[in-house]
Amino acid sequence: MKKVAGLVVLFFCFFLAGTLISNVFAGQPKLLIPETSFDFGYAPTKCTLSHYYLVKNVGTDSLKIENVKPG
Repeated sequence: MKKVAGLVVLFFCFFLAGTLISNVFAGQPKLLIPETSFDFGYAPTKCTLSHYYLVKNVGTDSLKIENVKPG
C-alpha cells in the first residue's frame, strides 16, 4: 500500500512540475530569422551595400528589439 501511495505522489509531482514548466514557457516571444547571411558577390571598393533581413516573431508574446549592433 505504501508503494502505491508513493507512486501516486511521485506521479503527481512529475505532473505538477511539467505543468509549471509549460506555463513558464507559454506566452514567450520567439525570434525567427530564416536568412542569417547574404553573399553580395563582387563589390567594388567604396561602394555602399545593403540587404534587408526578415525578422519574425513566431512566439505568442510581444517581441521587443531594443539594441541592434551591425557587424
